[in-house]
Amino acid sequence: MARTNFVLLDGNRADVARLIAAMVQTREAVERRPLSHPQEPTGEAWWADVLADPRARKRERRTDLAVKQAFYRLSDEKHEIILVACSRCDWRAAFFRAELIASHGADYAMPNLLNHLAAPSCSRLGSNWDRCGVHYVEPIEGAR
Repeated sequence: MARTNFVLLDGNRADVARLIAAMVQTREAVERRPLSHPQEPTGEAWWADVLADPRARKRERRTDLAVKQAFYRLSDEKHEIILVACSRCDWRAAFFRAELIASHGADYAMPNLLNHLAAPSCSRLGSNWDRCGVHYVEPIEGAR
């Protein structure tokens, strides 16, 4: 036995009659509605005007700017010696900036560098739940 998704509406009920009348009025109003505006012709002159508009030029998106300035690089660090420590243990270390640039490159992101500078025996490195507390002791001047 097949079931249908349709039900016969009883037009004698007041609420059903109002609903049907509203649906019919809406359909008629949509059919009578004029088009908002005819489509403009898009010839050579129209395209020339569009492309001449300064808004049509490619602009640098704000997200691109944010990505470019989201982190400091090794080249941004002014200290000759970079001090690193862990807030969870007594581990501390000092690295020469020139050596870090030679091994990682001047454009290497400082936040990513922390994972390489942390204590090699740290069991918390890479853990999402119990993270290593490695941090820069002397943050870049003017960073905050």
